[in-house]
Amino acid sequence: MNSLRAHQVSKGYGNRQVLRDISCELHSGSITAIIGSNGSGKSTLAKVLAGLLRPTSGSVTLTINGKSIDRELIPHYCGFVAPYLALYDEFTPLELLRMHGALHGKHLGSEICDNLLNRVGLLSRAASRVRTFSSGMRQRVALALALSHDPQLLILDEPSTTLDEQGRLILAREVERASSQGAIVIVATNDTRERELCTNVITVE
Repeated sequence: MNSLRAHQVSKGYGNRQVLRDISCELHSGSITAIIGSNGSGKSTLAKVLAGLLRPTSGSVTLTINGKSIDRELIPHYCGFVAPYLALYDEFTPLELLRMHGALHGKHLGSEICDNLLNRVGLLSRAASRVRTFSSGMRQRVALALALSHDPQLLILDEPSTTLDEQGRLILAREVERASSQGAIVIVATNDTRERELCTNVITVE
């Protein structure tokens, strides 16, 4: 059983306090929504839980197979998707998958890459430059990258923002798939359909 525990996490920027004393404990297979009004700190909390942002105070502990992971290493166990993440648009999705795999110490062969791109509906565009993609297609590439190393922790920040109906269906399927395979899934959202995918809720104010 894997777990992600946040204990009294706070985050501030100068005199502005964004998060205050957030605590939660999540386990393998859970799907949790982070909800709150615009500017309440949903994205900030998502980044803190992903190990991408250091809290001002408090702690985040990821435990994998009974072993506590160093905070600095949490991103290596996490797949992270957000519409504001930049992609190297001179590369193709296939090239990005292979580079991303290498960064995680994995060799992604053609069969694995084709499977991932097929799951997100981009197999026919595997050799196209990302610069030619729409924002929704870029979001699908980001989802494929996040899934490519079978993360134990999958964090999605407003993942449907640029997706069409087909993209939403793909997203829902992959969230359920990750959960069924034992990943801890977190969705930062105010989207009703995304919230319906979740069984737990963290509210930030």
